[in-house]
Amino acid sequence: MKHQSLLQKLQAEPDGSFHTLTIQKAERMNAHTLWIPNPLEVAQAIQAIPSGETRTIYDLREAIAKQHAADTACPAKILKYWKWMAAHTEEEPTSSYHIPWWRVMKDGKPSRHMPGGIDNQLQKLKREQ
Repeated sequence: MKHQSLLQKLQAEPDGSFHTLTIQKAERMNAHTLWIPNPLEVAQAIQAIPSGETRTIYDLREAIAKQHAADTACPAKILKYWKWMAAHTEEEPTSSYHIPWWRVMKDGKPSRHMPGGIDNQLQKLKREQ
């Protein structure tokens, strides 16, 4: 089987979807509507972060939700896709499709769960300064 590039993998994923939340979920998420993004949307939101700047997962959720007139975007999917893209980018650093995953912070801080841990993320950010 031919090796797919990250862009091909992202483009092969299904479209995102809009959902009206149940009363219980709406209360828990403090929202009435939810957008579940596809990985390509998350990649594009990350790529839109200017070099040397950072955004939080919450910022990504808000930006993606706004594009689809939803109150919020799925936190689990965005976190999952961010980690997946970071791992792929680190495994294939010469890929023609580049996702600057290090510009995203979890709770406003670098994440120890990302490739290379906090030090790697901070080094990548420092190179952009």
